[in-house]
Order: sequence, then structure tokens, then C-alpha cells
Amino acid sequence: MDARDQRIGIDQLRVGLYIRLEDWMEHPFLFNSFKIRNEKQLKTLRSLGIQHVIYVREKSDLAPLPAPVGDAPSAPRSPAQPDPEVAAMWQAKKARREKLSLQREALGRCEKRFSTGMATVKGLLRDLFSRPAQSLAQAQGLVAEMVDSLLAEKDVVLHLMNAKAGDENAYYHVLNVTVLSLMLGKAAGLDAETMRDLGLGALLHDLGKEKVPSQILLKKTAWSTAERNFYQQHVRYGVEMARLLPGIAPSVLEVVAMHHELLDGTGFPDRLQAEGIGLLARIVCIANAFDNYCNRVNPADSMSPAEAIRYMFRREAGKYDARLMQLFIQAMGVYPPGSLVQLSNGAIGLVMSVNPGRLLHPGLLLHDPDVPKEEALWLDLAEMEDLKVEKVLRPDELDRAVYDYLQPRSRVNYFAESSVSTKRTQ
Repeated sequence: MDARDQRIGIDQLRVGLYIRLEDWMEHPFLFNSFKIRNEKQLKTLRSLGIQHVIYVREKSDLAPLPAPVGDAPSAPRSPAQPDPEVAAMWQAKKARREKLSLQREALGRCEKRFSTGMATVKGLLRDLFSRPAQSLAQAQGLVAEMVDSLLAEKDVVLHLMNAKAGDENAYYHVLNVTVLSLMLGKAAGLDAETMRDLGLGALLHDLGKEKVPSQILLKKTAWSTAERNFYQQHVRYGVEMARLLPGIAPSVLEVVAMHHELLDGTGFPDRLQAEGIGLLARIVCIANAFDNYCNRVNPADSMSPAEAIRYMFRREAGKYDARLMQLFIQAMGVYPPGSLVQLSNGAIGLVMSVNPGRLLHPGLLLHDPDVPKEEALWLDLAEMEDLKVEKVLRPDELDRAVYDYLQPRSRVNYFAESSVSTKRTQ
């Protein structure tokens, strides 16, 4: 407890005090800490059978009422009849706990599929030319599974995934771009066959980087002109390599060839413009740019997902297909998973998932020092009409305790799973 806070009796409560309750399981309120705003909240607090709360001086509008005369605290009063409103609050909290359990199960399923996908991507890219037919079949199988999963469900949630430390950023990038491209392809209404070509193109889009020296790819400072030119050659290398694979469709080759081309003609390698760039390449271009902004070689240079969305939409509007960019924002949300946000009540959370159709109302992991980190509350803003995101934060703006609790990802990775409401069991 902060030295400036103090424990006060239940009879000292009044509207305007900011208080903290000590056990999330012992009360029906959503948050352990909040400002008492009305008599109804006071009545509820007095009905709980608790003796004390923590008074947070710096966040309160006024001081507590004087303590009752005498040493013994007065016993809290419970209503003779159960209050229907309080009973409804308890029921709502029970439902939130049940949904939290379902969300953790969904996230666990998603983590397993993400790990399997990562292992598949790593294996197929390493063996692509030593075992081309088998590796290509493996790639097509992975893509087909992802496409079938995405198209089978009406509502698909994009989740934030944990990434293991190591030298596997290239594989994470490939899987990220594939997942994001397929999400955007679904939003654009592509059919299953076209989605499979899109997914395979996304998996192979950076194939040519195999021929670019690692000292260029992993350089954390600015490239020289010669280094930049060498890097840009990865597109042509990739096309040459992809053509050697058996039965590659022209639309897949087009993705590899055009994933860095921009509508205003400032892309590379051929400075194509507008209609000269194929639809699938336009989709992968958006997903690729977003992931590159969020996951720089030097993590200090990375944008937050929310910053990357804003930058691409506002500062680079002429570079990307406007319709696809709008659909990408709808798929990612205004606050994409991985964004750190502060809510209107001052609480801080890490965005974990997007609510389909509710761009301003993500699902987030909430910081609450009174709740163990492993039991942290997952808050669905779509269900909280009185709460909204006030601002986006950067990791370096967080207190160390908040940072350690939320553990914002140094590398932002995504995977998709059907929404909790449509998939309760596995």
C-alpha cells in the first residue's frame, strides 16, 4: 500500500472518495479501484459485509467522513432483503469470470496453432529447394487449413501472440504477413481458391532474402545506397527462385514480384503504379508494410501497432489501395492487438484482440496491482458502455511495475481464432 493511502472504516465512505478493495473475488464491482460516484455504489459497498477499504488520497475529491467515536468499528449493515441491483452486479461479474475462462481457452488454442504454424513455416522455408515438392505441399496444406478456418466462421478474432526470443524474426515475419494478408483477403470477399493463392504468395513473398547477406538484413543502422540497392534485389531473386518450384500459379508469382510496389509509383523494383499492381500483391503490400513498421530490426525503432495504422492511413494514404486500407483498419481495429492504451477511468491495458465490427472497443488485458498477473482481468470494451480508450501509450511511458505486469511484446505477432461467442468448446 502506498504510504499516502490509508485504511478507513466502511462508515467513513462518501461520494467522491477514490477507494481500493483488497480482494477482487469479494465484491461485485468490475474494478478493485474506483471513485465512488453515487449513493447506489455506497449502498452496495455497505451491503458487502466488509469492515475496511483503502482510501486513495491523491485521486479523491474530498476527505473521508470522521471515524465513529470509540475504538470498535461499527458492523457493516446488510439489507433485510437482497438488493436486485446488487444481485445483478454479482451475476454480471460471474458471467465475466466465465467468459474470461473461455477467452483464456481460446487464446491457448490459438497459441498452439501459432506454434504449429511457426514450426511449419520454419521447416518448409529451410527445405524448400532440397525437397521442393514435399515442402510446397506442406506450404499449401498450411495455407489451406488457415483459409478453411477463416472462411468457416463469421466472426474471427485476431489475437496477440507471444514470440520466443531468438534469431527467428524472418519466420515470424512470414507468418505474420500471411495471417494479416488472409484476414484482409477475407474482409475483401475473396473466394477460397483466390485466398489459397494469396496465402501461398504471402508465405513465399520474401523468398529472395535468402540471397541477401545477413549483415544487410540485420543491420540496425541506416543502409548505405549500395546496401539498399542490394536489399531491393531480393524481389527479383525471389521471383527467380519461385519459378523453380513445381506448379506455382502466376498469381503467386505476382505477389512475390510486386509486394513492394506502391500505388504512387514510389515502390520497387519496377516502380509500378495503380492498376499495374495486382490485387493480391496490393493486399500483401499492406500486411508487409504494417509488420515491418511494428517489428524493426532495432526494436527501439519499431512503431506501436496503433501508430503504424495511423501512419499508413494518414501519412502514406496515396501508397496503398484506399478500399483495402479501410478494410485493413476494420480487420485490425483502431487499436490493434499489441497496443498499450489508457482508459477513461485511468486504467492501463494491453490490447489482446479485436472485436469484429467494434473498432473502438478492443479486448484488453487490464493492469490491476491487486489482481495476480496470471489472473489478470481481460476486459471487453464492447460490453463497457461507460469506458473508452482515452489515449495510446508507448512502452517507455509505463511505470516499471505496470510494464512488468502487462509485459508488452518486443515483437508483435498475430494469429486468428474464431470468436469466443461462436466457439465455446474444442
